[in-house]
Amino acid sequence: MHDDQELSRHLTALIRSTPGVDEVYPAQPIVEAAADAIAVKLALRQPDVLVDIDRDHGSTTITAGIAANDTRPAPDTIREVGERIRDALAQRHADGAEAREPDLITVTIRLVEGLDAD
Repeated sequence: MHDDQELSRHLTALIRSTPGVDEVYPAQPIVEAAADAIAVKLALRQPDVLVDIDRDHGSTTITAGIAANDTRPAPDTIREVGERIRDALAQRHADGAEAREPDLITVTIRLVEGLDAD
């Protein structure tokens, strides 16, 4: 869906701007993400479409994977990312661009950067 790619692009940029987030990763498992990286190289997919939007049988699930840094507690970062996603989708719903809010938002930290080894 073209609209889902645009939404994913918007959510990816929104997540990247969240304090404590260093990067956004493809939400798929590692093997699928590797295949997806090849798709980006072959220009089959845009590199900034990283948030997964799954619409199945009337339900919507949003999934994102992030690299967090140690500038704030990781739970605070995850919570804010989830809230920003929810708020962005609520705004799209209010504007009539989305049928309804998602049933589930999942944010996973794949990497924590900047931890001091001392």
